[in-house]
Amino acid sequence: MNEPYLFSPSEFAFGYAGCKRCYYDLKVNDIRLNFGFPTIFSKIDMIQKRFYHNKPTSYLNTNKLPEGVIKTDYTKLQKSEVLYDKKGRPFQLRGKIDAYIDHVNFFSVIDFKVTNINEKKSLTYMTQLNSYALMFEAPYENFLKLNPIKHLGIFCFEPNELIYSKNPSIEMRTQYFEIQRDDKKFFEFISSVIDFLEGDIPDLNNDCSLCNLKSVQLL
Repeated sequence: MNEPYLFSPSEFAFGYAGCKRCYYDLKVNDIRLNFGFPTIFSKIDMIQKRFYHNKPTSYLNTNKLPEGVIKTDYTKLQKSEVLYDKKGRPFQLRGKIDAYIDHVNFFSVIDFKVTNINEKKSLTYMTQLNSYALMFEAPYENFLKLNPIKHLGIFCFEPNELIYSKNPSIEMRTQYFEIQRDDKKFFEFISSVIDFLEGDIPDLNNDCSLCNLKSVQLL
């Protein structure tokens, strides 16, 4: 059997949907450019998880989720079993979630996003959340299994106002957006990604600053 392709759930929205040449170079040629992740977002992530852990779903201010308890303490890098695309090519999914919800007889997976609140965001993150569902319903051996997962969503935080009491603080607007679970569409998407990776190398993208650097190095 061929070695399975390994995909991170977040790479679809932030990699494949961006510059195709850079994504191809990352996956096929293992060309990695690491610019780091701003530490302030890691701090916000830690605060969010600490606050929402073991809180009821009512804290998400939505009527789209049944009652349950939010869990943010699963920090292990999760990995799926070997899955197969529409053409029988093996792949696996590996990544971390922000939170899941225990509804006693089923589960939900949610992702925290610090971003401007816009319903179109739910379309951007469809592949990421569907990846999470498969990772936990069909985990690799010795990984956490959550089955069935009936709801997927993103919980958005948007800085709204600076408030001053004894010290200045930032007020956040929040909104929950439901993500559609569609395994058929997801596997079709994965097939198209693998088709792309097994095709010809894309041209350098003139609108991409990294591609412009690569073009200079090729001179």
